[in-house]
Amino acid sequence: MNSRLVPVVLAAGASSRMGRPKPLLDLRGRTALDRILDVCALAGVAPAVVVLGSDAEAVEAGCDLGRAIVARHGEWARGMTSSLQAGLRVLPAFAEGVFVWPVDLPLVPAQVVRELAIRFALARQNQRLPILIPRGSRRGHPVLFDRGYLADLLALPSDRPPRDVIDRHAGAVEEVRAGEEVVRDLDTPADYAAALEADPR
Repeated sequence: MNSRLVPVVLAAGASSRMGRPKPLLDLRGRTALDRILDVCALAGVAPAVVVLGSDAEAVEAGCDLGRAIVARHGEWARGMTSSLQAGLRVLPAFAEGVFVWPVDLPLVPAQVVRELAIRFALARQNQRLPILIPRGSRRGHPVLFDRGYLADLLALPSDRPPRDVIDRHAGAVEEVRAGEEVVRDLDTPADYAAALEADPR
């Protein structure tokens, strides 16, 4: 579909509310992280950059990361923005856009990724630098940023969310209708149980 769009999968956190590493949660025989990497492959985007921090050795041992670029982030405790910036620093030079994809949203289907890629291409043809956000009952993930916003993302203080860049460039934002998978995050054991019930696979 578009091999110049690179997912950055944020899998560095401590998963404290879940009580065990979110990347390793089993979803119908696949880990949450492998599930995201499978979807990236099905959607035809570039190999993902996977940012690891807490439990990095266990995640590397339990997931098929030979198809990804792994960024180990020693300062993962500084938060999501810091982890995103670690991923952006190893982004391949060919990248035209970046999907920001927290690992606790592993149920997003390939069709949503493809639709975002299509809208990205159309926006660029119209000389726009898009920020594309899938929307279920609310805005979700993965968010697709044109590479024109990389400097803004890298300049964010670690205590400020990527949403600050979205708000600053609100006129560039396009929402793409999607299902609830784009907002169904796995933060707690109850979320995980609900996700297993909702997962059609």
